[in-house]
Order: sequence, then structure tokens, then C-alpha cells
Amino acid sequence: MSAKYNKQKGSQFEVDVMKWFRKMGAVAERLRLSGAEDEGDLVVIVAGETYIFELKNTKSLNLKEFWDEAQTEAINYAKHRGINKPLSYVLYKRRNAGIERLG
Repeated sequence: MSAKYNKQKGSQFEVDVMKWFRKMGAVAERLRLSGAEDEGDLVVIVAGETYIFELKNTKSLNLKEFWDEAQTEAINYAKHRGINKPLSYVLYKRRNAGIERLG
């Protein structure tokens, strides 16, 4: 599959998850890419607590790589805002499953 298709697939997953969080009553926004200073894919605020989410819609699962990326991006998010590092998570889309079946 082309890189463009994979990027579209990832972007759609981000939008779908953002809408799901909003439907559940959370404040959720997509974060912009910042190159080496990337801050994650979504910031979600629930009951005043901030969470950074790294979303993956890929064929292969590399938990260590994804987890390390999420941690680094949460640090970047905090650094750019002068706050403590928020909790961060990885959401991985299961093949042939809707977002209600995140793995």
C-alpha cells in the first residue's frame, strides 16, 4: 500500500478516536506534527486531567517502539507548555475492527 494511503488511514483513525472521546464527554483535540518535537496524536482532558495518546493503525505491532514514542511525545507536550508530563497511552487499532474494539 502507498504511503499516502497509510497516512490517510492513520488520520482517519485519529479523527474517529477523537470523536469517540468527545461522544464520551471528554475534551479531545488532535495535535499537529512538530517533527522531532512531536507531541502525540491526541490530547484528551477528562475531569481536569490531561492525557496524551499515540494512535497506531499499522499492520505490525511494535509495543516497545510505540510506548517509547508515546513517552517522548508526552515529555515534548509538557516541555512546550511548562507543565508536568501528562500520562500517555498507545491506542492500537485492531485489524478489521471498529474503534470500539481498540487493542
